[in-house]
Amino acid sequence: MATGRKIDGAPSGAPLTIDEVEIIPLDLLPGLRRLLPTGPIQYGETGMVGRSVLVAVRAGGLTGWGQIRPVNPFQADTSSSAVAALQDYYAPLAVGRSAWHRAAILRDMERKLPPNSAAMAMFDVALHDLLGKAMDVPVHALLGGACKDEIPLEWSVGAGPVDQMVAEAEEAYAKFKAPYICFKAGPAIKHDENVQTLRAVRESLGKGPGLALDANGSLRPREAIRMALALKDVELSYFEQPVLRDDHAGMKRVRDYGGVPVMADETVYSPQDAMRTLQAELADVLCVKLYKAGGLWRGRQIALIAEGAGVDVNCAGTANGSHLEALAAAHFSAAVPNHAFGAEFTMGLPEAAEDPIAPDPVIPVKDGVCPVPQGPGLGAVVNEKAVAKHAIARYVVK
Repeated sequence: MATGRKIDGAPSGAPLTIDEVEIIPLDLLPGLRRLLPTGPIQYGETGMVGRSVLVAVRAGGLTGWGQIRPVNPFQADTSSSAVAALQDYYAPLAVGRSAWHRAAILRDMERKLPPNSAAMAMFDVALHDLLGKAMDVPVHALLGGACKDEIPLEWSVGAGPVDQMVAEAEEAYAKFKAPYICFKAGPAIKHDENVQTLRAVRESLGKGPGLALDANGSLRPREAIRMALALKDVELSYFEQPVLRDDHAGMKRVRDYGGVPVMADETVYSPQDAMRTLQAELADVLCVKLYKAGGLWRGRQIALIAEGAGVDVNCAGTANGSHLEALAAAHFSAAVPNHAFGAEFTMGLPEAAEDPIAPDPVIPVKDGVCPVPQGPGLGAVVNEKAVAKHAIARYVVK
């Protein structure tokens, strides 16, 4: 790591003033189309729906890259609104300031425009990539340092007919050996099919992977409890977001009577949400997704709050269609000591699907785990020719 006298608070001896921010919506769509218990995720039916946005933060001759695909209906902001938030509010606030003042910049962004979490995550990841490159350290070093050598993975199975879900689970386990497989479950009319699916997978794969449910808030408390009890013989690892995000009483009922650890996902978007969830004892595990939390910095705050309460977090988000997003999630997972179960960014790795923006593998998957990234910043090389080819537009803020 470079050393020298501090200038403008810079540990590397250089001011590292942010010269420009470029916002680049891409015409790329994920190859894997997923169905939720509440309906299909939209992928490119109109405009920029379902597309990712690439952000470049430039300073001192270096470029930091961040790429996030807003996942609706999990958040209010979309790809289009993220571009506007970055171009009109967040980027102008950052240009001309020292990149080393990361916490101040991100806090000011939140105060300037109440969190557009996907837009903040795009900038946050790019800023961390830039700082890592400037210091010649991996991003996880900026988050407290790696506390493990490898990261256990998870595969998330989308909703569908029983045979389709079973086949996807079997294929994913054969290919990645992920120690955890999570299945979309719900609504209540699908109870018998969901139970049949989990039992069939347990019979097929034996005790190998841990199996879990994710209802995305599509069940009522009594329906979720009924499903958990019906699958007692399957030995579920956890039940993710069984009820609506604001149904705190219902979440606690499932935790108290379902007999399986409850993971809060849509209930926790912010550090404040984390505090409320923990104080009410609604969940055993909190789910942190970068696009939902607003990036690495706020995600780390949520993880620290949970750690202080003796509760684990799951470093999640499929990163479907984005290698850069998967790498950001890997750095985050590496730096979180209270990480439970598996990280589901598997879908964003080149082994699962090619990504022309960052095509080269960085953390190869083997036997259900991947190593911690070690290169400077995110550790990826961005193919700028591919960026030019797939850019819908390019907005530069100086």
